[in-house]
Amino acid sequence: MRLEEFDWVSTLPYSVGDEAADFERCFVAQFKRAALSNNHPTLNNLVVLLRTSYIKFSLPVRIHLCQVIYELILHESLDLTFLWECSTTLTEILMYFDPSAAGEVLQELLPQVQYNSYDWQTAVLQLLYLFLPSSRLEASDIAKPSAAESKRVEEWLPTIFTLWSLNMNIGSYNAYLMKIVTHLLVEHKGHLKLTTEQVRIVFATGLQLFNLPLDRNTSTLPRYTVTGIGGTSGFYRLPKNGALPVGEDKASTFARFVVFTLQDDSPGGTLLQFEQLVQMIEPFYHPSNSGSWSGLLARFLRQLSKELLNRSREEAKEDTAVPASARLPRHIRRRFVISVRTLAMMLLFSKGEDLVSFSHSTLKYLAEVEPDLIFRPLLETLYTAIDAVTETHRVISAIRALAKLASTLSNYQLYPEGAQHVAPLLMLLLPGIDVNDPTKSFFSLSFIADICTNGVILEEIPADGAMSTTPAMVSRAASETAGDGNAEEDLPEMDMEQIEQMTRSSTAQFETWIDQFFRRIFMLTDNMSFNLDGTSGVMTFADVKLYMITARATKLVMFQCSERYHPMIARLITNYANSITSLSALDGVCCIVREFAFALPDSACANLLPLCCEKIQEEVGNGVGATPSLSRRSTTHSETTLIWYASIMLSLTERLSASHMLKHKDLIVKTVNLLLDNCLSRHVYSLGCTMLGEILSSLLDIYPENSDHCRSVPKRSWDDPEFHKDHFRHWGKHIPVAEALDALEWHVPSAEDKEAALGLARVLVASRVSQLNRILDGLSEKREHSNTERVQLHRLLSVITYGLRGISTAIPPPEVQIESEGLPEFIATVDSSGGTPSLFKLDGQVPAGYAFTDPNSEAYKEIEAIRESIGQVALRAMEHMAKSNEDDVAIIKSMIILSETYLCFYGTDRNTYDSNKRIYQSGIENFAIDYSTCVIPRFYAVRYATAIHDARLLRNSNFLKPHKTHYDLSSKIGHFCLSQYSEVRSYAINALRNVLYTIPELKYPLVPLFLKELKDEGSSDPERMTGAVNALNVGPISSLCRSNWEYLSEVALVLCRAQHEDKPAVKKLIREFALWLAVFVTPPLPISELQSHTIGLVEELGNDVDAIVPAESVEADRVKRVRRVDTAMAEKRKLVGSLVDIIHDAGTTWRFAAIAGSYLNQLNAVHSPIEPEMADIFADYLTSDLMLFRENAAMNLTRLLSKIRKRSKNNCPDIAINKRRVMLDTSAQKNPMFRKQEYMDLCERALASSSASGGAAVEEPFIDNPAWGWFAWPREVKAYAPPLSGEAPAYDCIDDECQDAYNAVKRIVFADGKWERIAKLFSLESSRLPENDSIGLNRMFLYTELFALFDLPLLETAWAPFERLARDLENQFSQRGAAEFISGLLRGSKHWSEGSLQKMWAKVIPVLKVVLANLRPDSKHYWDRGLQYAFARRDPRRFLPLLRLIIYGRPFDPHAETPFVEAAKLDMLRTVLSTWDWRIVSAVISSKPRLFEALAHPYEQVRVTVGRMMSTLAALEFSVTYPRVDLAIEDLARYGSTGCDYSFWEGTPRTHALVARMDTQIRTWKAGHVPSNEGASDFSRGSKTLLDFMMSTFIYTPRRLAVKSLSLALPLVASLQEWHDDAEIATMAKTIFQFYAQLLCTPQRSDEVVASVLALLEDADNSRHLVAQMLPLLYIMTFANRFTLSQEMHARVVDTAVRFMGHDHVEVRQAASAALTGIVKCASSGVIADIRGAFAEKLAKRLPKKKKKSSQAASASTSTAADSARARLIPTRHAGVLGLSCIVLAFPYTIPDWMPAVLVMLAECIDDPNPIQATIQRTFAEFRRTHMDTWHEDRKKFTVAQLEILTDMLVSPCYYA
Repeated sequence: MRLEEFDWVSTLPYSVGDEAADFERCFVAQFKRAALSNNHPTLNNLVVLLRTSYIKFSLPVRIHLCQVIYELILHESLDLTFLWECSTTLTEILMYFDPSAAGEVLQELLPQVQYNSYDWQTAVLQLLYLFLPSSRLEASDIAKPSAAESKRVEEWLPTIFTLWSLNMNIGSYNAYLMKIVTHLLVEHKGHLKLTTEQVRIVFATGLQLFNLPLDRNTSTLPRYTVTGIGGTSGFYRLPKNGALPVGEDKASTFARFVVFTLQDDSPGGTLLQFEQLVQMIEPFYHPSNSGSWSGLLARFLRQLSKELLNRSREEAKEDTAVPASARLPRHIRRRFVISVRTLAMMLLFSKGEDLVSFSHSTLKYLAEVEPDLIFRPLLETLYTAIDAVTETHRVISAIRALAKLASTLSNYQLYPEGAQHVAPLLMLLLPGIDVNDPTKSFFSLSFIADICTNGVILEEIPADGAMSTTPAMVSRAASETAGDGNAEEDLPEMDMEQIEQMTRSSTAQFETWIDQFFRRIFMLTDNMSFNLDGTSGVMTFADVKLYMITARATKLVMFQCSERYHPMIARLITNYANSITSLSALDGVCCIVREFAFALPDSACANLLPLCCEKIQEEVGNGVGATPSLSRRSTTHSETTLIWYASIMLSLTERLSASHMLKHKDLIVKTVNLLLDNCLSRHVYSLGCTMLGEILSSLLDIYPENSDHCRSVPKRSWDDPEFHKDHFRHWGKHIPVAEALDALEWHVPSAEDKEAALGLARVLVASRVSQLNRILDGLSEKREHSNTERVQLHRLLSVITYGLRGISTAIPPPEVQIESEGLPEFIATVDSSGGTPSLFKLDGQVPAGYAFTDPNSEAYKEIEAIRESIGQVALRAMEHMAKSNEDDVAIIKSMIILSETYLCFYGTDRNTYDSNKRIYQSGIENFAIDYSTCVIPRFYAVRYATAIHDARLLRNSNFLKPHKTHYDLSSKIGHFCLSQYSEVRSYAINALRNVLYTIPELKYPLVPLFLKELKDEGSSDPERMTGAVNALNVGPISSLCRSNWEYLSEVALVLCRAQHEDKPAVKKLIREFALWLAVFVTPPLPISELQSHTIGLVEELGNDVDAIVPAESVEADRVKRVRRVDTAMAEKRKLVGSLVDIIHDAGTTWRFAAIAGSYLNQLNAVHSPIEPEMADIFADYLTSDLMLFRENAAMNLTRLLSKIRKRSKNNCPDIAINKRRVMLDTSAQKNPMFRKQEYMDLCERALASSSASGGAAVEEPFIDNPAWGWFAWPREVKAYAPPLSGEAPAYDCIDDECQDAYNAVKRIVFADGKWERIAKLFSLESSRLPENDSIGLNRMFLYTELFALFDLPLLETAWAPFERLARDLENQFSQRGAAEFISGLLRGSKHWSEGSLQKMWAKVIPVLKVVLANLRPDSKHYWDRGLQYAFARRDPRRFLPLLRLIIYGRPFDPHAETPFVEAAKLDMLRTVLSTWDWRIVSAVISSKPRLFEALAHPYEQVRVTVGRMMSTLAALEFSVTYPRVDLAIEDLARYGSTGCDYSFWEGTPRTHALVARMDTQIRTWKAGHVPSNEGASDFSRGSKTLLDFMMSTFIYTPRRLAVKSLSLALPLVASLQEWHDDAEIATMAKTIFQFYAQLLCTPQRSDEVVASVLALLEDADNSRHLVAQMLPLLYIMTFANRFTLSQEMHARVVDTAVRFMGHDHVEVRQAASAALTGIVKCASSGVIADIRGAFAEKLAKRLPKKKKKSSQAASASTSTAADSARARLIPTRHAGVLGLSCIVLAFPYTIPDWMPAVLVMLAECIDDPNPIQATIQRTFAEFRRTHMDTWHEDRKKFTVAQLEILTDMLVSPCYYA
């Protein structure tokens, strides 16, 4: 059984019945009832509840629920909230879909793929991830979408990899595709195998996702492709984009892929690829090499270890679905763990806390899998770090690591060797409990607490104890190391006898440790100088955490220690508690005493209780505390002793169980009476009041008994002597939850407990109620109370409050039955968060173990009477204070607390419940619990069981039936929310919040009370208005105000009119609340009928569990729902009219008018009816003088017109545009236009034919979707027939419900002078700087909707003023206004008739001719962006006249003297291309733009544009275009497992000719180039154009031109890197090669890319400087494509670098050395060995000694020959030294086995001359720098002789040596 499936409720000590079945039946019935009655709010609440309850349902119900939700999502009109809530369950829904559904999903989504424009691709990939079936279920009764084509994963997976090749250099898309593949792998549970090529692609992509800086020259380059093609996402709402809960967690996805493809160590397999990846990224994990990549790398590491643990646990289960052949062999797992461990250890002492935390989590998960591989090296490191007192950050990190791994280290079942380290580590961490270092103290105490929670018993085991070795443990140890010959670090079989002996010996330290631990704790708590009530000192979050962990660790130590240490602990704590220091340390003392009483109640009572009572009686007898005072903290020194011992006694009573309480009842009650009767100091008697509440609670509450429930084992095991003999064997061995809780002793009130509690309630509570009534009877409303009277009144209130809390679980709250339709609004609030207990009743209270449950018993009636009397007296007291003493803040606050307790406290509160839940959740996470089992530490099991009980109490209080006293008290609390005193308001509002969350029904009468204070009734009080706004902002009230239309209308109007108060702070508060509330206002939704198929599916839901819903109930619910919607609609209409009046009112300030406008914005929703008043005001305010109002009106009028248009289209079947819509069969046999080239040439043919005929006629239908056909055609496409002849309007019929609004808008927009004013206002100067001004999308949207609805007549009315704007060529903002108007007009004319279009073009074309011929730099971007908006997702043939103007009417003239105008022409062409890409490129090419003639244009702006234009034309000629999706899948599968490679495009002959022609021309210019100072030559200008062309192919297009095309120009570009006449050329050339080197290529293409660079290096014509510049690119290319390069090409790269190491010039050798250093990081161990051997051979021959000078001729001749040989040998030896230095520096933070010998070999060459000597010195200096921090560990890899040699090299010589 999984942990989530465990029935926690069955462990409670009272009967609950079969609640699981009742809950399932009730939930399904409610779901059916809500779905059939269209009750969307209840459906939302149920879906929220479904998240935590889903797994509780039976499988048939789960499947059926998924089917219903799927139908509701896809086929019903539901609000967005429901869609969002349901989207989180999509994974569950799709789990039950047959894999054959993949065909239908791909058929739907693949035609949307079009990678020339990226705007839609994220959404497509998200939908692919969500809907592609991933499971292998073969059940016949699962949900199967109709018409699904059977497609196995292996058949369509090549298609996914084909999509991958289209976007190899776009990070976010790679992440989504990786997510799809990984999800398939995980869900197939070993049944899906990827090929080596597929794995290589994923690894290459994963490496790219890390975005690692490879070289200082590449760190500033964009790593991923950006798009200059497309960019229209802002023009329309993308389909579901951004609305789906699909993230792109790169680290998590890649980690899951790595783990779930691990299988063996075969060549090309995941393990070898991962080990290579680790070697490559290892330097980036070092603390000194941190950067923006560090967090991603650290998360990747943590996720790797977590996924490995999950997979290991899944495969270890007996009933695992993973086949044996697919399970992870242990020797593979161990190798993997070693690789991950290497990186995690490097992060251990990082600078960032997050990185350190990720490292600890990684080690934790790895230790759960292979503990011996982790703890042996880790513990040595941690011991050393903790001893290093001078390095604080290492100490804290080490202690944090121990705290994180405590549960694993002390788990004897998992890691027996760890037991011997527990006691030494406890002793080592004692100094960590440091008063001066809270952080260190927190983690030290966390380690102690987790050790104890994990079952460590603090008890010495005698050395002569049992010595028998556990057979199972020995066999496990032997089995763990068997068969692991291929794994690194194989460990010898563990000597269990020695381990057990050492563990026993170490337990002797426990007694000393306990003594020192408590002394340390006393020192720590003594210095906690804050008070928990917050009245003194500043208690930060860190202080709270330290306080809580101190209490927890102390408690657990006392529970887990042996009884033999209890006297010592009692003596220490008693002495500590009896040593009065100062009240500032009292909270720390009470913390210790509280846990002492909890763990050792007998000792605590015996040692402290008599002492406290005696001291209290003595002090009270001396008159201490008798001085009346209402101060919360005593300031009188004489009260210190009394408060000290009273506080300690309170701490005792808080933790004592009922049995101990009864045992000492007389003494405790006597002391409490003494404090309550004789003391008038608030601080003193408040302690007595609290004691009273704790006494009653301990007698009446249900809770785990103190005796053993925090111990790690049940009492029967603890009392077993055999258990204690070898208790270490049970460390970490947790028992199942059912067994742990079955042995739990709960306190259930006995008859004696009830009688004692009832007696105390009579004597101490009921009597005080009577006394308070008498006092209230005697109080005069006008007389001012004396201080003593006030204190006595406050004391009575406090006693009653705490007494009421004490009896809160005596009887259940009065229950209310849910009879209205749906569920109460609070139903989802308790169960909405993860980990919350699921409660098995939705319509009433549940059993919760109340003390008195028989309403007819005398005790029940007496408790009920006491509660009611308290409610009555609280009401009387509140009324009295409200009338006569509103200034008595202290008394009023106490009355508010009493009222709040009476109304909403029934045994527990939200804070207590949340605390238990948080402790459980954090423990589960920290202990890495396996959710597939029901085994957790007993401490957390008990906490969660307690949380279950608290949750039941909390839920029952929600079903309380309110009566008159409840309403009156809540009204009085509401009255005090309006108090003049901010402190009273704060208390009252907090109380009101808690009360309303418990009893939501009480909020309804309060709203009018608060609204009254905000109305303008002649006078206003700013304090009361502030209180009213804050009270309205209380959660339940604000929810009511924004969702219930019976209140929303009035609230909105009151807030919009509340401008009468002059105080600015109040006005600001009102505005902020009003605007916040407006955001959440939701207009009422009309009720729609469910489809018959959905109704049938819903009605069948739950029939097998008897979840029957009567038809009359559904009908009654529907009638109520309809009535409510009708009421809401009527209220909405009234509200709209009132808001319009407010806006029109001259007395309304513009700020509050804006608020009214905000409400109109929200009410103008898609589904709501359209009011003419709203249309009227939006249209009218288009010409408001305030820009805010104009923009608001434009946005809302656009939305309103869109609703009119869509409803008319949907509700008027005879409307003209519906007649033009057609569905076309895309089969090429039936319709030739869908053939690839035919479709690409459609626009070209249309332009030609229209030009020839002089018109704009088009024969083929318009297809607006730009994606259809680029990758594949769908079966059918939606198209529109060509425009109809004449001038008939497209919207010749308007929906009846929209007619009035349509007429209202029409009246205003056709009014005289309206468009003159619109043109003037919309062309005003922007508030932004002119250079930052941009075109207004909202205004373009508005024009689009206006012209779509009102057609040509509106154009005739509005054209003149905007024509004047367009012809005002000098004014930037006039051009902006004209561009917005014309762009909106062009887009809005989509459905105009032919005659109307002709008239439109007759007006537009002449104006655009003038505008486009006279564009200015400050206005050009308006027209570019505007026309891009007009063209987006429209068929280009709709704009033939404009295309003729742009393509043919304004030909580019390379020889013109107006460079900006010519560049603008090309930019406009690029705008056309970027919008229509593959559908327009043929037409543009056929126009034969004279681009080549501008190759050496004198103006840079033109050259840059020409270069980008050439690149764009070359890229857009590419498309895939399969006629059908199924044919695409079949064809792509033929290419192999990775599909067809589209990462590079071969290009057309035109492309090849273009590149060749540019290369030839520039080489010709280069040959004739003569350097000159007079200006740039044709060669330099042409070179820059070529470089711009190539740069664009890297930045702005997703595919690259084929290598054989670019390779023509690569030699030329390479030579330009050395062009010194123009530094810009050299920089651009270098940048291109940097881009080229970083390209991520597919396995099919990477060899070609690298070969092209190698060919450049091997060119004999290259200078040494060029070679030196090109060599580092080898490393970058090898790193970026390491997983896609073939072994042969990688070997060739290595050989090339090695060959250049022997170059004649030092410069080249050093460059080759730098390249080889990086290449070695990407090399396998075998390649590294070969390199090492090759360079070692170069050092075999030593240099001949240089002879001394001689004067003799013969000697001179001999010397010359020797010197010559020596000179020839120096480059060889230098090459050898450089090569060995490379492989040393390639591993800067580790010491491989071969490195010591290499370092010695280098040291032996130190006496060689320069440059050899200098190279060796630099190598050893770098080695010392990178190994300095870990040298204490690294030196162990060297022999003594090697260390001596290294010491001479690494240690600087001393002057005095």
